[in-house]
Amino acid sequence: MPHISKRFSQISESKTVALNSVMAKMKREGKDVVGLGAGEPDFDTPDHIKKAAINAIEQGFTKYTPADGMFDLKTAIADWLLAERSIQYEPKQIVVTCGAKHAVYESIAAVCDPGDEVILPAPYWVSYPEQIKLAQAEIKAVKTGPDNGLKITAKQLEKTISSKTRLLILNSPGNPSGAVYTKEELADIADVIAESGVYVLSDEIYDQIVFDDMEYASMADFHQQLGDQLIYINGVSKSFAMTGWRIGFLAAHADIATAIKKYQGHSTSNPSSISQKAAYAGYVEDKQFVKEMRKAFQERRDFVHDRLNAMPNVSCMLPKGAFYAFPDFSAYYGGSITSSLEFCAYLLEEHRAAIVPGVAFGMDAHARLSVATSMQNLEKALERIETGLKALA
Repeated sequence: MPHISKRFSQISESKTVALNSVMAKMKREGKDVVGLGAGEPDFDTPDHIKKAAINAIEQGFTKYTPADGMFDLKTAIADWLLAERSIQYEPKQIVVTCGAKHAVYESIAAVCDPGDEVILPAPYWVSYPEQIKLAQAEIKAVKTGPDNGLKITAKQLEKTISSKTRLLILNSPGNPSGAVYTKEELADIADVIAESGVYVLSDEIYDQIVFDDMEYASMADFHQQLGDQLIYINGVSKSFAMTGWRIGFLAAHADIATAIKKYQGHSTSNPSSISQKAAYAGYVEDKQFVKEMRKAFQERRDFVHDRLNAMPNVSCMLPKGAFYAFPDFSAYYGGSITSSLEFCAYLLEEHRAAIVPGVAFGMDAHARLSVATSMQNLEKALERIETGLKALA
């Protein structure tokens, strides 16, 4: 038997990846499965971004770039942050990464030593706990509730911080809940962070997908108060429909950015040069497509939210951002089904509808549905889910 390190042995496979593998196998077998598990826009990458990549290939821009990303892209990101978030970062404070997921892990590893605590509001994105484990830090999960819109409160945070706490991870809009923090909520949280001296990692990868004309509030709005404690993360995957291009970034104090640059230089080195050119076009050229994508997601969100809440004994909070719904199906647990894993397996195997179990996000009563698919697929999937629920009633 090969020896696997303790760090790698304790990591769990992503349940979204596992679900997609099962669904792909069923489709290869000719089974009609409707999948609502995808965490990516179903829109194609805009043409002007694709053309920038093609031009890069034709012009021979296929060599190494600096490990932390090409200077022009970092400058474009800095300009975007100033225009969008009114926060001034120098290019040396920005590291371009192989997707925002990579930026999250590198940031955790850069500021946390073994045994440090990371506060993680639940529900949380599936990869946060595993990345914390990889960094040999300790997870301090904080359960949120529907009364607070599945968001951590400043009071909860204040009670949870201990002498071992190093970092808070905040994700708004949130995956899987679609919860979006208001400016007032973030202001109260920023007060606690500033007083405690802990870092806050603000993952804002869904920041362009906010509904109902809601004014988006960013943790970057409080950068003067937070100073060196803020680690800001974003990328092109969701906003520009570029999931497969693998370009994210982090912006932080220059010492943190430098440390991550050194680590990246010895691990992945630079992100794809071609993808960087494409991302540059995304940041500096027309962004009208973002509004069109957001409009479509909101229409689907409305349909899914209303349809779910019309089902007996199902409750679903109205998502204010991202492209997910996170309903509570626990009223249907009982008998052979006692968990979200068993519930989702039942829907997949018996009714050919694939959704993601809530246990993957730290809330077993729920399951996640993605609205990043056609209205036709959503209608078909929800019909199958309702049929499955009726069979359990």
